[in-house]
Amino acid sequence: MGEKMKKTLIAVFTIFVMIVAACGGSDSGSDNESSQSSAEDAPSSSGTSEDSSPVGENLDGNNARETLIGLISAVIGLDNEGYVACIVDSVAESEGLTYDEILQDITSEESKTDEAAEAASIACIAELSPEEIRELSEIGEEGSDADEPVEADYSLPAVRIGLMNQENDPIGSFPEIRFGIEGAVNYINAELGGIDGHPVELVTCLQNSVPAAQECAQELATSDLVSVINGVNIWTVAFDFYGTMGETPVIGGLPLFAGDYNQPNARYFNGGSVQVYSAAARFVAEDLGVSKVAVLVNQNPAATAAMDSGLAPIFDAYGIEYEAIDVPIPLTDAIPPVSQANAANADLVMLLAAGNECVPVIRAANQLGIPAESMFYSATCDTEDIYAEVGELMVGSYIHKGGYTDREVWAPDEVWDEFDRTDGLLEKYSPEATDASFTGLGWATMLDIYDLYSEIGYENLTAETIIGTMDDGETRGRVGSFGWSCIYADIGLQSLCQGSALFVEIGYPDGTSLPPEIIGPEGYVNGLDLLN
Repeated sequence: MGEKMKKTLIAVFTIFVMIVAACGGSDSGSDNESSQSSAEDAPSSSGTSEDSSPVGENLDGNNARETLIGLISAVIGLDNEGYVACIVDSVAESEGLTYDEILQDITSEESKTDEAAEAASIACIAELSPEEIRELSEIGEEGSDADEPVEADYSLPAVRIGLMNQENDPIGSFPEIRFGIEGAVNYINAELGGIDGHPVELVTCLQNSVPAAQECAQELATSDLVSVINGVNIWTVAFDFYGTMGETPVIGGLPLFAGDYNQPNARYFNGGSVQVYSAAARFVAEDLGVSKVAVLVNQNPAATAAMDSGLAPIFDAYGIEYEAIDVPIPLTDAIPPVSQANAANADLVMLLAAGNECVPVIRAANQLGIPAESMFYSATCDTEDIYAEVGELMVGSYIHKGGYTDREVWAPDEVWDEFDRTDGLLEKYSPEATDASFTGLGWATMLDIYDLYSEIGYENLTAETIIGTMDDGETRGRVGSFGWSCIYADIGLQSLCQGSALFVEIGYPDGTSLPPEIIGPEGYVNGLDLLN
């Protein structure tokens, strides 16, 4: 269960305990008046205690149930009796308790129904809208004794880290990953004290063509950098990017091509396209049980590499029939390719394209009558802007998650603990950032670099020590992440350090997802292990 939902239940029952405790257990006239007033004001409740016994002790089962529902609803101000009733009924059934016994239990010093209430919060989540979930979670927010922010010492030499990224290109533009990285750098310098006190300096070069990408690589390679982040770059496939970087290691970013996977001077905290789409093929085969797939795919090098190296080998292994359908760049009319996918009589239509293609394809699928549950989208479609425009057409579809977002209200407790700890930081330190998977990837990448370089120490930040530390076989990664470990050299993937992927069903128009059957690491799909 997500920490936000846990806090919701804790808040609901804590407040209720306080009310019930105030209502009973005292012989004073004022306490009796309080008991009568609370019971009379609560919706759907009837009867009051005339002595000092706890509220509900002398009520029949139905009235005790109504009292529980009414008081909780009144206290938290939630106009959703169905959700509260679902939890109360689930606790009663799972624990074999009467409603009177539940009332008595939650007023005792050691309540025995906490775990049942937490389980019920997951089972009953369908009764809540996303807005109600967020509203309830605020009730459970608790103050924390966070460490005081420590600013980096700008009198010390900076840790200079390069970033190359593709933007302002009709083939594909990905500013979101830069926004995430910039926000994390600002946060590291303002609150985490930099790396051993040294501020992080981000040296950015943007490209939108093969010549511009070559120029960026040459510029960064000669800029005296500790390392370079390879953001989202399609045009690196057209030249020897890693050879150009020379002695400067490439640490972090998104590996898109086969040429990215096995470089001695590159390590990535994720498995890129090959990992995602091999895992997606396995999800489609085993979890969705399809036998034929139509794949809408851009004819750009990144998309075709994902198709050829990721999807195809696993589809072949499972005996799944698939048809690749070209999505033109730029996409001026999505009806022809989506019509072709519809005519393929496939069980599922997968979109393997850049974010620019998401909205027109989603609209075309809806116009052609393709059910939402027969659509699968890449993480490029997992943005608040896309949900705001066509989210109602995506409900019931499946999507790859590049990492947890606040749309995963069911995420493990440690994920929500981390969300709560970092709440508002991205907005504070990168106001331009949008709520997108690539934004989260940029933020997580820079924080992984911070953790790694802090572990190594400023004085030891050389290409040799960085690569050597990453190759030591240990699993690292922030709480709530998939974790990373560079252990795939024996299958020719020495640059890839994380194989896990997560796939979910979209449950609400704002992109809030439904909980998968297995929550947590055991529910991830490791695409690199599949290729092994």
